[in-house]
Amino acid sequence: MTDRFPRQARPAFQLFFRLVLPIFLLFSGNQAHATTPPTAGSPLSLALKPHLHHFKNGLTLVTVNDPYSPTLTFQIWYRVGSRNEHRGRTGISHFNEHMMFTGTKKFPHGKLDTLINGVGGQLNAFTDYDFTAYFENVAPDRIDLPLAIESDRMTHLLLSPDQVERERNIVLEERRNDYDDPTQKLVEKVYATAYAVHPYHNPVIGWEKDIQHTTRRDILNYYRAHYMPNNATIVVVGPVDEETLVKKIRSYFGSIPRGRLAKVRIPAEPPQHHLRMTVVRKPAMLPITMMAFHTPNFRSRDAMALVVLAQVLSGGRTSLLYQDMIYRHPVAVDAEGSYDPLTADPGLFYFYAQGLPKTSPPLLRKRLDAVIKKVKTTPVSLDLLESAKKQILTQFVMNQESAFGMGMLLGMMSADRVPMSYLTHYVRNIQAVTAGDVMRVARRYLRKTNETVGYLFPTGPLRRPTFSHPGRIVR
Repeated sequence: MTDRFPRQARPAFQLFFRLVLPIFLLFSGNQAHATTPPTAGSPLSLALKPHLHHFKNGLTLVTVNDPYSPTLTFQIWYRVGSRNEHRGRTGISHFNEHMMFTGTKKFPHGKLDTLINGVGGQLNAFTDYDFTAYFENVAPDRIDLPLAIESDRMTHLLLSPDQVERERNIVLEERRNDYDDPTQKLVEKVYATAYAVHPYHNPVIGWEKDIQHTTRRDILNYYRAHYMPNNATIVVVGPVDEETLVKKIRSYFGSIPRGRLAKVRIPAEPPQHHLRMTVVRKPAMLPITMMAFHTPNFRSRDAMALVVLAQVLSGGRTSLLYQDMIYRHPVAVDAEGSYDPLTADPGLFYFYAQGLPKTSPPLLRKRLDAVIKKVKTTPVSLDLLESAKKQILTQFVMNQESAFGMGMLLGMMSADRVPMSYLTHYVRNIQAVTAGDVMRVARRYLRKTNETVGYLFPTGPLRRPTFSHPGRIVR
C-alpha cells in the first residue's frame, strides 16, 4: 500500500520518543492503577493518568482518559520486530505488517481503509527493531470499529498467495529506495558494521535477498508464532469510559486463546575492542560523517547521564556540536547526535554531520572528535547543563497534550517492558545528573575502541540533503 507518512518522518519520531518519554512517570508495569507523582512538591505532574488492566488470555490494556481530546486513538502493540528475526528471513516482521492490511474474510482487502475513512478516521502501522504496532484514530463513539478490526486480524489473516506476491513487490521497491538513498545506505552500513552478531545488525526492512526468498508459509508461521493476546498490549487514549471499555475489550478479545510463545535466544553483542570503519560512495548533495558508540539502554544507571549528554551535545543551536561545527568552525550545515535509552537491548549513541559542499568526511570527523574530546576532558558549564535539563523537562510538560503521542509512547514502554523504577524516578534522576556525570559517561562510552565511523563521499549531485535515522518503517 502507499505510505501515509514519508520515510523521512523518522527523525521527528525519534526526537519525539527521546524527549517525550517522561510523560510516563506515573505508568507502572506492575500495577492496575497509576502511581503517585514522582517527587513531592515537584512542579512537573501529569493531569492524565494511565491505568493498566490484565486479561486472562494474557492481553494487556493501558487506558488514559483524556476528556478534552476530540478524537480517540486505539493502538495495538506486538512485541515482535526485526530483533526477533532469524538469519535468512530478515524483514519478515515488516513483510507481515504489510500483509495485515491484505484482508480477512470479515474485512476483505481494501475494506479497512474504506471503513476508517468513512468515519473520518486514520489507520496505519509501523515496524521497528523491537515491536510492530497498528493504530486507528477515530471519534470516541466509533471505538467498536477498531476493536472489531484488530480482534479479527489478530487471528484470521488470509495471506492469499496473490497478495503475498503483490506486497513482496512493494516491499522490494521500498528496499531499493533505501539502497538508492545515500544517507540511508550510510546508516545501514554503520549499524551493520557496529553490530557483528546482534540482530540490530540488520535493517528493519530486511536484506533484499531475504525479502525475495520469504515464502507465504514463512509469513504464516511467523504470524502464528507472534500474533496472540499474550504478546500484545492495547493502548487507548481519549475520552474513555474505563469500565465500559474493559467490558468491550473482553467481549472482542476475551475468546481469543493465549498462544504459546517460543523462547527465542537473542545473541548478545560482544564488546567492541577496536575502531571500525565503513565507506559509502554514491551520488549525494553533501558529504556526511557518522560516528556511533555502543551504549546501554534504560536498564543502566548511566542512562540518565547519557540522555543529558545527548542534549548537551545536540540540543539545538546552543549545543556543543552546533556551536562548534556551524558557528566557530563552519564546516557543516547540520550536526546532531542521538541516544535512545528505550530499546530492548543495548543500542548506539551516534553523531552525524552534513558538511558544506567542499568539506571532506575526514575533516568532519576531526571536528566531531574535537567536540567529543572537550566533553570528555572539560566539565560542561552549569548554564549549559541546566539548559539541557530544562529542555528535556519542558518537553515532558508540553507533550502531554498529544493523545496520539501519549498512546504511542505508552505502547512502546509496554513493548520494551520498562520497569516502574525508571518511570517513577525519571524527573528526579534527570535533575540529579551533574557535570561530572556527563563527563564520566562520555569518557566511558565515547572511546575509540568502542567506535564505528561511516563516511559518505558524494560522487555527484542527487537531491536535497537528508539524514535517514535507523529503525522505524511506516507502512
